[in-house]
Amino acid sequence: MNYPHHSASDFMEDTHFRQWVYQPDADSDSFWEEYQQKYPEKKQELAIARQLLLNLQQQVQSGFSTKAVEDAVFQNIQQELETKPIVSTQLFPHWVRWAAAAAVVLLGITWVFWSQKPTHYLSYEINRQQSQNTLVEKSNLTSKPFVVSLADGSSVLLSPQSKISYCEDFDTHDKREVFLSGEAFFEVAKNAQKPFYVYANELVTKVLGTSFNVRAFPEDKNVVVKVHTGRVAVAVADKIADKQKITARELDGIVLLPNQQAVLSRDEFRLVKSLVENPSLLSSNTPISLSHSFEFESARASDVFKAVEEAYGIDIVFDEEVFANCLFTANLTDEPLYEKLNIICKSIEASYQILDAQIIISGKGCHL
Repeated sequence: MNYPHHSASDFMEDTHFRQWVYQPDADSDSFWEEYQQKYPEKKQELAIARQLLLNLQQQVQSGFSTKAVEDAVFQNIQQELETKPIVSTQLFPHWVRWAAAAAVVLLGITWVFWSQKPTHYLSYEINRQQSQNTLVEKSNLTSKPFVVSLADGSSVLLSPQSKISYCEDFDTHDKREVFLSGEAFFEVAKNAQKPFYVYANELVTKVLGTSFNVRAFPEDKNVVVKVHTGRVAVAVADKIADKQKITARELDGIVLLPNQQAVLSRDEFRLVKSLVENPSLLSSNTPISLSHSFEFESARASDVFKAVEEAYGIDIVFDEEVFANCLFTANLTDEPLYEKLNIICKSIEASYQILDAQIIISGKGCHL
């Protein structure tokens, strides 16, 4: 994204910016805070775009999108931005009143771009109908999770107020299929000849043998898949009615590794890969054993980053030349991943951000 050259209307059209305004999290807060520090001249346009979006959200009733209406919305916004000069970032009351006025101009348009609704949600019942076999259903109406054992050796930890369906003769078909409503943690027995599918609302998860969590309650706006071990492929179901909204990436799917997650926005059909909220150490096959721990004594920063990368199975992108002279000393054994990164980066005057499930390290390096 060419964010350094964005205007307020450009920010309003940007998906990542809108997601930050309406559903902020630690990662997006960090990204936009760092952006404002890097480009202080853009602070006011950023603030105006954010206020416009919030005013629209409060004042415009939801409707249905057409391309013509979308163009009209942004044309009106652009005209307002061009005709209303911006004087100073200190005039907060003035530009807030102006932003509210600009929002009122748009009240006659019965559309809001963040509230587009698909013409056809997929549900647990609809997904079940695709099966040609008799299905067994297990429901958890208790207040605690319980385990459902499948005939192939797989197990499902079914959360409260959740249910799954699967074929009576589950292990006798070419593929193993489970239909989910709610949330469940799957531990799948490996069988390369019989792939394992989980259908949860509009998202399909395919695995051969791994453990992962799926959350897809009927009322949820997002479907979330988090990988614990192994790898899974997730994709938007190919029978979605609003296919014109779905990109090839959403239909073809993405591959997730441990500590990664995919979040499907059910309204926009956007499938986003990111890191889980609290990444955990890989259980085995890592160079960081209990005997070595995360104790570093005058260690090169590149070696520290590589150790963290391998221990968590997460790509850490950095320039070895830039940090060639940086040395690090600390014991990070008891720190969670993001605190480890905070301590490392503070020590070598660097910063990090998370993009597409990768950790990007930036900084000026260390000079001897």
